[in-house]
Amino acid sequence: MNPEPLTPKQIKTRWTDIKKQINARQLLAYRVSIPVEKWDEYMHSTPSEDEINRIYETIQQDRINKTARVKEALSKIVGYRESVIYSKKMGISDSYIREILEGKKMKAGYEIIDKIELFLNTILPDFEMSIENPLTLKNFMQDYANTITNDINKVVENLKDYRFNLAQMITKRETATDWNGNKISVTRSIEYSIERLTDIKEEIDLFWNLYIEKQNKVK
Repeated sequence: MNPEPLTPKQIKTRWTDIKKQINARQLLAYRVSIPVEKWDEYMHSTPSEDEINRIYETIQQDRINKTARVKEALSKIVGYRESVIYSKKMGISDSYIREILEGKKMKAGYEIIDKIELFLNTILPDFEMSIENPLTLKNFMQDYANTITNDINKVVENLKDYRFNLAQMITKRETATDWNGNKISVTRSIEYSIERLTDIKEEIDLFWNLYIEKQNKVK
């Protein structure tokens, strides 16, 4: 049964999404056979519906092929139980990694594929990243540094708020309440901050071991 034809608006939306993907991974243009001399024409106009659908289907198949490739490589080093640990090293949810390993996720997004490829390239010398993958170890580490320091800042702000709230609770001789009107432990914010900092510490240790120490040894 053939799928319902797309409306002109859906075709336009599809082409907009395709251009976003190609702009993020410019070598993808070669993968979908867009001629170099027609690059500007494609980026600033709308090709025919048949051409848009051809490029769309090529991208979908490329994602399927790349997902199968990373699944095969991951299967050699990551078991079901290890998926949580390895997912943190990749910056991807463990449920997503499990779905790939179990074959439930046949077509991962490029952002996910890029991170997995970088991870595999780091720990498996024979694993080559796709030429369209825009990630480098340097920009990945910079993005991670921005993310993790932002996470730490959130904990700091939480503790600053707690310092103010604690003074109020002491003055009022009562603790705050939740949305249901239940009393909250006077040290709950501290407990949360400790839990969050423990998670952050584990993430930093994993990241440092894989992407810093391992690379330093290679040098």
